[in-house]
Amino acid sequence: MAFLDNNAGTLRARFYFSLRSYLHKKRWLLRLVQVLRASIVLGPFRKPIVRYYQKFGHNDPLKTDIHPLFPEANTEQIVRGINEMGYAHVGNLPEEYVTQILDYCAIHKQTRYWNPHINCEAVNRICQNAKLVEIARQYLGTEPILWLTLLTWSFPLSDDRADFHPAMDREPPFHYDIIDFKSLTLFVYLTDIDSEHGAHIVIEGTHNNKSLKDIKNRILDNDVAQEKFGERIKVIVGKKGTAFFEETSTYHKIAYCQSRRLMLSIDYALQRQALPVSPTMSV
Repeated sequence: MAFLDNNAGTLRARFYFSLRSYLHKKRWLLRLVQVLRASIVLGPFRKPIVRYYQKFGHNDPLKTDIHPLFPEANTEQIVRGINEMGYAHVGNLPEEYVTQILDYCAIHKQTRYWNPHINCEAVNRICQNAKLVEIARQYLGTEPILWLTLLTWSFPLSDDRADFHPAMDREPPFHYDIIDFKSLTLFVYLTDIDSEHGAHIVIEGTHNNKSLKDIKNRILDNDVAQEKFGERIKVIVGKKGTAFFEETSTYHKIAYCQSRRLMLSIDYALQRQALPVSPTMSV
């Protein structure tokens, strides 16, 4: 039975990644699919669907690690901040964890690591940290699903590795992600970040009540964002180890990188099941 389950999971994953690859080659079709998905996931039926899964969902409990990574983080305060603003600071990851992840990246030398928690103990302990899981549990209103972890390098055009990864020739526009009816991402800076080194930028309060215009336009031009939201645009800077949660349907972007940036992201979902197989990400 386990063999059959694994085989079915592998086939499902292959279909998913094949479809994903095909859609990214057909930009007009990708755009149509994104609008349709946003209409279903973030449209007018979002709240009742979330309540349904909160009441009737039966996700398997996540295995947790009680090691106090963020001892001063206040769970209720962080959840309240996410509910109100769409994001909240968590604290600073201990330096030993940052060092272990950087050592892992130095050994494997990739530009993107898909589900590194499978092979990197430090990432695994972070995503299973009891306090972080509890924050996700309280925000989602049910047992969270660990949907995806990513380690991603970003490069400026002047970097000698820009040929291996899409480099930034200008500051990208704002966008929001469509993971689940309700989902939460933990971001951790693994390089020092300021406004000139790929800071994460978020627009407060844009995680709820998507309008039809928002659903149709997942990408938001920078000038339009500045005119519409002004002071609600927040630039998140910090030393390596800086960690913060964000509701993934919040408008956000990365600032232009003038040097390499490494970011860890951990996605927790309400009901969307994680794929059992990941693609190979080479340099």
